[in-house]
Amino acid sequence: MCSNGRKEAAVDYAVTVGRKGGTDQVLEAQAWAKELHLPFLEREGGLEKMLRRYGLKALLAATRLGPQVYTEQGVMRYHPGMAMLRIKVIKRGEPDHLARACQLKPGDRFFDGTLGLGADAAVASFLVGPTGYVLGTEASPVIYKMTSLGLKNYSEGESDFLAALRRIEVRHGITKDLLRQLPDNSFTVVYLDPMFQRPVEGSSSMTSLRPASYKHPLDRETVEEALRVAPRVVIKERFREVLENLGAQEIQGGRYSKVKYGIVRRNHGN
Repeated sequence: MCSNGRKEAAVDYAVTVGRKGGTDQVLEAQAWAKELHLPFLEREGGLEKMLRRYGLKALLAATRLGPQVYTEQGVMRYHPGMAMLRIKVIKRGEPDHLARACQLKPGDRFFDGTLGLGADAAVASFLVGPTGYVLGTEASPVIYKMTSLGLKNYSEGESDFLAALRRIEVRHGITKDLLRQLPDNSFTVVYLDPMFQRPVEGSSSMTSLRPASYKHPLDRETVEEALRVAPRVVIKERFREVLENLGAQEIQGGRYSKVKYGIVRRNHGN
């Protein structure tokens, strides 16, 4: 597929411009396409029509309001989700499920292997503070670009919340591949959320983005690699049996909770 509209090879993603995009947006979209090794498509009417014509999972559009991701389920601009509210709750001294599962403290190092829009990474960044470090990886190129720019430019909220967003380092790649590049014991916690690929019943906030996500089941090999990198691995899942099969030694979350956190600790002596 190329910018003159001919379909040359099957791809899942492409880059274009918003409906009212001008020269600046065209140049920005072309730069994104080059960086992400994706086709740049000149705008040809509606984005839904372009998705169907080229058989795409998602389009990344450069607009005057910033990057937008369009899928068959709708359009999405960057937003940190519930992160701002969760941080306010933590500041009031109330519990947060991720904070409880990860046991993060100032100065810790947190690796998020399924970054998405970075809401969990934002909470972790607040918890580890300016002396800590948060690295997130996102395999979907269009979500990666939207999130990486969103974390840099989002401007609503209190200063400590915005500072937590800015401190997150984002990389594009597959979790297992990036973990293999990291030194032993280089992080305090590795966090994995394969649930991002499958909506929780009754939750619609991420529906439009899920077709754009990288879909690959989490396996024991990835968990073992994570345990080499950090002594504590936290996995967010819906089903207890999935967490048990991945080696979780402790599972937090009520029997009827839609979300559970499995904790895998490195064996003594490893």
